[in-house]
Amino acid sequence: MADDLYTRYQQARDTWRTHSSSCEPCRAGQQHCPAGAPLYRRLAVLQDAYLRRLRS
Repeated sequence: MADDLYTRYQQARDTWRTHSSSCEPCRAGQQHCPAGAPLYRRLAVLQDAYLRRLRS
């Protein structure tokens, strides 16, 4: 289900962008806040999975 993976990846990206636009620690990129850390991890995991799928 490549489309489902892409959709989840894009949703995670949008969620992260929304959060980081209003969160100074996350926007600075040095250390994520407790709420932002799992959002960023989810984005990273989905991005890696999506890129792996593209390469295969």
